Amino acid sequence: MSQKTILRFLSGLLLVSFCSIPVTAGVIEEIIAQVNDRAIVLSEYNRTLAAIRQDLSQDSRGLDLEAKFNEKAKDALRDLIDQQLLVQQAAEVGVNADSDVVKRLDQIRIQMKLPSMEALESAVEKQGMNYEDFKQNLRDNLLTQEVISREVGSRIVVSPAEINAYYEQHKKELERPEGAHIQQMLISTDGKSAEELPQLQKKAEEALAAAHGGQDFAELARKYSDDATAANGGDAGFFERGTMAPEIETAALSMKKNQISGIIRTKYGLLIFKLLEHIQAGIPPLSEAETSIHERIYYQKIQPALRDYLTKLRQESYITIKPGYVDTGASAQQASAQKQ
Repeated sequence: MSQKTILRFLSGLLLVSFCSIPVTAGVIEEIIAQVNDRAIVLSEYNRTLAAIRQDLSQDSRGLDLEAKFNEKAKDALRDLIDQQLLVQQAAEVGVNADSDVVKRLDQIRIQMKLPSMEALESAVEKQGMNYEDFKQNLRDNLLTQEVISREVGSRIVVSPAEINAYYEQHKKELERPEGAHIQQMLISTDGKSAEELPQLQKKAEEALAAAHGGQDFAELARKYSDDATAANGGDAGFFERGTMAPEIETAALSMKKNQISGIIRTKYGLLIFKLLEHIQAGIPPLSEAETSIHERIYYQKIQPALRDYLTKLRQESYITIKPGYVDTGASAQQASAQKQ
């Protein structure tokens, strides 16, 4: 993985990370909010705004970017407060993420194809981040996810009747084109000399043999693939018929689910892929659509449930906001109290 890719990968990880510092931290910064015994400072608020803009700039430009940024930025302080409330609640309900942090760091190291944790630490610091802060960000995210899952998600019920009703009411939305969902490994030949090709062929054959031998395809993709999808275990997503290279499409649409292709020569390199699913055109039967419908209904339900839960946490907490900043998650009564 190139240094540029490493930096982009690390930056992406931090787009969803929020970090808080204790009120007693050594560096004196402007405190814009306090959540019980923890402070939110101006620098982390500004980092959050920068992350929002960077994320939106991937797909938007000009006035469209500004409009979307302004819409999301108004909730930036609310999200920082929510994050801190959930992290603090993790301690209250006995959630610990230390072992998960170690596992996640090692997964990141493997995805980035780095030889050691020391190399990961070096890559993080070359990005201009403190490694301990980086780990704390991961810990906070894992704690937040676990608290939401345990305290909110576990109470969400999606009944078979709801799934059936959704299916009948949204059949047109569920209609899909024919295509394939694939998982891939690409051994790049781009820019390689003729002398290097036999070694690359050998590498591809080694990867294919391991896949046919039953080794986990995702782990093999992280180990062997030169493609950006390696970080995601080789998951390349869904491709409609007509959008894939002919040699790949012909193979993919003739294979069985979970079958592994041979080595396919493409203009980018030597490709090996696993067919995760061959999607037929039309409206899928309920048995095939049930999982995705369950996820949609669950997501619809958990958003207001999470907001109700956070409102409860806010009512039990001491929160102050510096004048000039707005917490859009505060109730009218809380907002009035914060202004005083």
